[in-house]
Amino acid sequence: MKKPFEEDEEEESVGLIKARILVTVIPFVLIIIILVVTLALNGKKKESDKAASLQQSIMDYADENKESELSGPREPVNSDSVVTKEEEQESPTEVPKETNSPTPLKTQEPKAGETDNKPETEEEAGGVPGATPAKRAVKKDYSKIEFHKEEQLKDMMAYWADNNQKALDDLVFLDHYIAMSFSLGKTNSFYYYGETDGSGAPNGKGIAVYADNQYYYGDWKNGVRSGNGTWIHYHMHLTDDRADDLYTYHQYTGSWAKDLPDGEGSEHFDYDMSLLKGNERYTTNMIGSYSAGLIHGDFYLTSIYVDGRYEEWNGQANNGSWIYQSESKDKKGNRTILVNVSDPDAYVWMQPKDNQNIGVCCLKSKS
Repeated sequence: MKKPFEEDEEEESVGLIKARILVTVIPFVLIIIILVVTLALNGKKKESDKAASLQQSIMDYADENKESELSGPREPVNSDSVVTKEEEQESPTEVPKETNSPTPLKTQEPKAGETDNKPETEEEAGGVPGATPAKRAVKKDYSKIEFHKEEQLKDMMAYWADNNQKALDDLVFLDHYIAMSFSLGKTNSFYYYGETDGSGAPNGKGIAVYADNQYYYGDWKNGVRSGNGTWIHYHMHLTDDRADDLYTYHQYTGSWAKDLPDGEGSEHFDYDMSLLKGNERYTTNMIGSYSAGLIHGDFYLTSIYVDGRYEEWNGQANNGSWIYQSESKDKKGNRTILVNVSDPDAYVWMQPKDNQNIGVCCLKSKS
């Protein structure tokens, strides 16, 4: 049996041992806690730094794109689309009014109940594929527009030599080209660019512009058109007095002599389809021979109706008049001038009074 003081000594020894253990363990635990807290804080800081870095990268990328949008290359401005105050102040002017306009072949009388109402759009009119569209120019005073005939004709000649019809069609509707033609008034004079003889007269290959938006490119001899060439008349409808003009484009290509179509050649017509009447046929192509600008010899023709129907015809001409295909006459005195290629009993009819001096119409010539 233990004595009381021995028990006290044992308890005191146990307490000292516990105290020593606590003194040893507690710092260790504190160190572990501090390490854990430190690691946790460092992790959060890294994540924060990483997020901040990512955010900065996004902002830098956005700033770079914004700067690129503001200072990067842009589409060039087309100066032709800029309208000046002078152009806005339009004033009507007189354009030479052409005479002897080509007449469509009126070959059918309206049937009972038929009307001559005009279609509202080209689609309703059954437009001809490949036809030159009617271009309505704005009324301007072309006498005040500057032009440089030699440079303009030189440019046009290059396109013509390359057979670039689209480029030609675009050029002639530019103001300075219209002004160049307009400056010739109602005369038969022309501006020329090309080869010349010793006296400076057109001789060889060259191009010319005439009044009323007419152009010629081809062969010349002794100052006049002679050889092979193409003549184009652009019907531009620049003023109200041309509003009823059916044509938008007329071309003759072939042989020339003494400034007039002479020999084998062809004519082509484009129309403002909105002005055509549904019960009439209109000539689109004529292929045959000419003499001094008049039809003379065998011909092949094509024609259309406003609804797109297409027909082919044969005929013969003599010095500007069609040779009648038969002795037949209708009640109005019309005679047969052309016969249908696929139906020998179908004809084109014409009044004898109109069957004279038929040729390449509207042609500006000194002959």
